[in-house]
Amino acid sequence: MKELLIIVGLILLNGLFSMSETALISARKSRLSQESKRGNRAARTALEIANDPDCFLSTIQIGITLIGILTGLYSGATFANTFADILVKWGVAPAYSDEIAQVTIVIVVTYLSIVVGELVPKRIALNSADTVAKIVARPMKLLSKITMPIVWLLSVSTNLIVRLLNLRGDENKTTEGDVKQIIENGAASGEVKEVEKDIMTRALVLGDQRVASIMTCRKDIVTLDIDMSIDDIKRSIASELHDTYPVLDDNHEEIKGTVSLKDLILTLDSPDFELNKVLSPGTFIPESMNVYDALERLKNEHVHCLIVCDEFGTMQGVVTLNDILDGLVGCCDTPASGPYILPMDDGKSYLVDARCPVYDFLNYFDRGDLYQPANYASIGGLILENTRKIPVEGENIKWNDFLFKVVDMDKAHIDKLLVTITKDAQ
Repeated sequence: MKELLIIVGLILLNGLFSMSETALISARKSRLSQESKRGNRAARTALEIANDPDCFLSTIQIGITLIGILTGLYSGATFANTFADILVKWGVAPAYSDEIAQVTIVIVVTYLSIVVGELVPKRIALNSADTVAKIVARPMKLLSKITMPIVWLLSVSTNLIVRLLNLRGDENKTTEGDVKQIIENGAASGEVKEVEKDIMTRALVLGDQRVASIMTCRKDIVTLDIDMSIDDIKRSIASELHDTYPVLDDNHEEIKGTVSLKDLILTLDSPDFELNKVLSPGTFIPESMNVYDALERLKNEHVHCLIVCDEFGTMQGVVTLNDILDGLVGCCDTPASGPYILPMDDGKSYLVDARCPVYDFLNYFDRGDLYQPANYASIGGLILENTRKIPVEGENIKWNDFLFKVVDMDKAHIDKLLVTITKDAQ
């Protein structure tokens, strides 16, 4: 009975080491760091061990190896002979009883060591990594101090062999892909809501884009002329209300500045009103600027609108907070513009506005995996990039699983596309 308890104790101790190893490796450092800052000593100790795993892992390996050796020796020496005698009493020939007993004992002890000493403890550690890590952190740290001389010798030997083999490990950096995978896993487990997943994924995608991909293009901007009459100004701002309006010269070429809707409302009916008097210089940015750099400009300069210019200083469009918000949550179609994607009655094709952002288009069809940052932002831009020419009405373009048919052109501008999903399209 005493021998049996010793074997069981060794197997359970092996399970403790396995559980500690898995828990301290799998524990979330961000959670441990938060609890450590709140004064949780166990979390602080677990974080220290997790940040310096070499000493801890060596200690665990020493413990598991010694337990394995002791379990094998003790079970073989103690139980094999006893079980062999039992087999003889059961009628097994003495010549075979020792071999059968040894094989049986090895199988039973190995089974218990794998299930009770490895699999179950590791499953517990994976299910409650943070909690288990905080429980075992202090005992493991104490054990690491006790075995420090042996650990030092093992570490020196290991480092020497690694240098001789000229092996170099990859830097353990968290990539954007890792973050996206964490978000996907959180959504799959229900911890992250679908809308949260969508916004976080869009936030990462938006960081790789230039302002040219989200700006309102020049042809879609409501602008004012510097010499416009008061009635014309009223009609222009009544057609579309915006916080800020770009002001151009009479030739619609040079940008004179911007004027806010607030200033227009306050001064428009005054007898001596002149657009020049309420004009602001405007904030200009290059079309190559990153979206989040543009957001910083909006915040730091307390403006509602940035004027996007090309390398020659010509206005290409404007970027507002609404444009960036659309990039984060998806375009909010207005009744005036209509939806970007309209399913057709046949149930197989879709009428798509060529201005539809590529990311929103792919997400609509659950093909976000096809998205790649590019110099274009809309489906129309994607078509031009892939055809390298201005298409004509009725022309078909194949791209991945989509077949695009140009159904409406506005001079050189693609207006509407008929989209069909086909696995044959490449």
